[in-house]
Amino acid sequence: MKFDFQSLLNKITSISKVGDTIAIDLGQSSVKIARIKKAGDVLQLTDWGFIPNGISTNPTGETNPEEVAEVVKSVRSFISSKGIKSKIAATSIMGNFVIVRYVKFPKMSPDELSKSLRFEAEEFIPFDISDVYLSAELIRDIEEEGQPKMEAVLVAAKRDVVDARIGMLREMGLDPMIIDVDGFCANNIYEFCHPDYAGSNVLLLNIGAQMTTLSISEHGTIRVVRDIPFGGNLLSNLVVNAFACDFTQAEAMKKQYGIVPSAELESMSDAETAEQVTMALIQGVDEQLITEMQRSIDYFNTISETGEEVGRVVLTGGGAQLKNLDKYLNRQLDIPVEVFNPLDGIEHPDDAELLENASSFCVAIGLAMRKPGDSSAIRAV
Repeated sequence: MKFDFQSLLNKITSISKVGDTIAIDLGQSSVKIARIKKAGDVLQLTDWGFIPNGISTNPTGETNPEEVAEVVKSVRSFISSKGIKSKIAATSIMGNFVIVRYVKFPKMSPDELSKSLRFEAEEFIPFDISDVYLSAELIRDIEEEGQPKMEAVLVAAKRDVVDARIGMLREMGLDPMIIDVDGFCANNIYEFCHPDYAGSNVLLLNIGAQMTTLSISEHGTIRVVRDIPFGGNLLSNLVVNAFACDFTQAEAMKKQYGIVPSAELESMSDAETAEQVTMALIQGVDEQLITEMQRSIDYFNTISETGEEVGRVVLTGGGAQLKNLDKYLNRQLDIPVEVFNPLDGIEHPDDAELLENASSFCVAIGLAMRKPGDSSAIRAV
């Protein structure tokens, strides 16, 4: 699903239309950069960058100027070192600053919807409608109670947050042509790598440091998108509380043990520590992740057109690397769970750092697949 906030281009004075898209995934713990080429049905990752310092935001969306300056400097240095000439840039947003809704509008022409989108969208958006950029992707025409209507995916993004992202990209010397949504980016690359994507219902979790984006697609059409306040840092902090240790030590124990199955604990020399870490992690997964996943599945079941249940759960993002998380979710939900490596379906460099952080590049690679003008989304005028 592709959303292109074309109205934002009015802010850009010089737009380069030549070259491949440079995807900048501005995470809270790291920044991922990706550039790909497509040759026929093959995607090739030509350039990539992993900056282990991200940009944190507070509940109002404000950022730390020092963090922004450091990231801008690092990205400019990366682009210069790679000799990248293209200036076309794409980034994405997530969290409390973007709302995605599956809605129904009265049947009208695209021009009419563009002019009336703010009025039509107001009942679905919990923000002041003047404070957001709006975009709608039409899915199909339907009839409801004898009246012609249109099903659409509606996206609303806070203006100040989007404007800040645009400002960052321009400070990097780039032309911000595309603003997407994390969940759609992850689905883009998963769909490319799995030809059977449209044949079933898929729940995809992109697990980051602070937030997890959950999306559910029904036979290839995204029907549910939401962000969950769950991530790797939350789990590490639970380990901090369990051991009264510092965050760095907790991160190391989380990565070392993960969720250890009961059958394996008996044979471990450090079983007590492993069990304590496991219990802390399970607490977070049960209370924060599984509860929200079940709510989303229950909601999806009420709007499903086919009546089919979710057939698989897909994990990606940095948090997907937690040992045995896939097995634990499978046991708790009784749904097949897989860990998705976005590099498996594309050509890529054989680089140790890239391979180690492969899952973290899901959004960046899906974002790099975008091209200016590839969206049919209708934007509010």
